[in-house]
Amino acid sequence: MKISLSDLKLDVFWQRSRRGVLYALYLLGALVLQNVIFSHIAPLGVRAMFMPALVVAVALFEGGGTGGYFGLAAGIVCDLFFSGQTVLFTILFPVFGFTVGLLADFYLNRRFFSYAVLAAAALFLSAFAQMFSLLVYRGQGSWMLWRSAILQTLWSLPFIFPAYYICKIFPWKAAGTAPSPY
Repeated sequence: MKISLSDLKLDVFWQRSRRGVLYALYLLGALVLQNVIFSHIAPLGVRAMFMPALVVAVALFEGGGTGGYFGLAAGIVCDLFFSGQTVLFTILFPVFGFTVGLLADFYLNRRFFSYAVLAAAALFLSAFAQMFSLLVYRGQGSWMLWRSAILQTLWSLPFIFPAYYICKIFPWKAAGTAPSPY
């Protein structure tokens, strides 16, 4: 059987488009869980935000490029559906995705401990970024803002477990592992 160059390009296109659709469904499912279910559960007045942990998980297993693209998509979707945000997550999440993917490609292993540290840092940095304008520009009380940021991070931490394990067993993570119709 003779394989031509065009068949190889179609095979790669099939793998990438399939992974893109699966990650889009993963992102939309997580957004629905976060906005429909967990937005109504607010212990001590804070709501869980686990999208940064999802971006970190995808970037850890897929690398900097895919992590950055997934972070951009997650940031745009989060800015559209969260009230009070304009472009904060659209800027922040691609930075998380690219940085974590770059670290995972060259320096970190893909074990849970590395992911947990990076996800906790991303959750806290997201909470800090949300409170930054209130803290600096509007002169709000700093203790209440820090309390909210810490509580939001702690309330979001249990969601790092499913994000890691779903991305770890995600079908066709790397190129060449997806079945092809050709």
